Amino acid sequence: MIRSVTAATREIDDAEAAVAEITAALGLEKNLRKNSLGIISCFSDFADTGVLKAVCDALPFDCVGATTCLCAARAEIDQIILTVTVLTSDDCDFKTIGIPIGDKYEDSVNSALTALLAQNEKPPALFLSYFPLMNTVSGDMMLTAIDKATGGIPLFGTAALDHTMDYSTAKTVYNGEAFREKLVLAAVCGAPHISFHIAALDESKFRSQKALITASAGNILIGVNGKTALEYLEEIGLTKAELASGLGVIPLVVDHKDGTKPVVRAVFALTPDGHAVCGGAMPVGATLTIGHVDRGDVLQTTENTVKPLADKEGVVLSYSCMARYLVLGADNTAEAEKIRAAAGEAPYLFACSGGEICPLPDADGRLKNFYHNYTNVFCKLS
Repeated sequence: MIRSVTAATREIDDAEAAVAEITAALGLEKNLRKNSLGIISCFSDFADTGVLKAVCDALPFDCVGATTCLCAARAEIDQIILTVTVLTSDDCDFKTIGIPIGDKYEDSVNSALTALLAQNEKPPALFLSYFPLMNTVSGDMMLTAIDKATGGIPLFGTAALDHTMDYSTAKTVYNGEAFREKLVLAAVCGAPHISFHIAALDESKFRSQKALITASAGNILIGVNGKTALEYLEEIGLTKAELASGLGVIPLVVDHKDGTKPVVRAVFALTPDGHAVCGGAMPVGATLTIGHVDRGDVLQTTENTVKPLADKEGVVLSYSCMARYLVLGADNTAEAEKIRAAAGEAPYLFACSGGEICPLPDADGRLKNFYHNYTNVFCKLS
């Protein structure tokens, strides 16, 4: 069984005060069991001021996580905040690893995970996953490499994010250090109770037109119905001006036609050749339609998903796409507030995400790992 306790601090300049606040809230002497893991979510400047390092150094267990632009825990919601969520157990164990992501990332992932898996007779039940936000290696590329190395052990987590326009300070976190190009994983070993849930777009608002992906290269959508991606988007009524100004709020809904729920992809850019650079894999043969996202959808889907999960047994981890945060406009804490209200006294973590990692069941009930956009993903651990 896994128990959890959370803490938060806004002390971004005073490391000593931040450590005192975090350790007092966690109550380490009375709350820790045999094995523990810390999950960090924080504003990126905490890494620059030394507070992140000081907090992690003060904790007697490994810490993993990522930077973000908004997070919440222990009834606190803010942008400039650092939160610590501690998982602790007598019968589950936690093993952590940081893997540099470079030109030969597939070899690095395979080598590191093969060594980690060899440490246990049984495979981990779950990998909590923190992906770097990179232009050269997409989230789906990292996910595929991990799946190949582990045989498809469930992954749950987020891609790093920050508050800047170009995400230049988005970093993963491993034991107090912050990294631009490092994959951070925490294996949850044993037999914990785990469930996965997603708050996605309202399917009743999807456009009725469906198309076929006829050419792609990873996350690059090249052809749809035999036309370029741009030609297809214009054909269904989106003008070049709309595409240029609103790429981030045009969700592409991809149905893999394997019994899993459709996954949503953001369009980040259009190439001069009329191809679309998307937030995840766009496999040839999958069907495509245009989704819709608005404030009401964001709040309703999250509220409907989190309410059945909120109790004092275990902890709820929630990572929500940056696009959902943007849709909320000036009221950008509203989704976090829905989760805080539902959680009550139960421990939870909420953070905005640069890409959401969560498995979905296929037609036979087998879990398959997916990288999502426009989605709030949930993991209940107990």
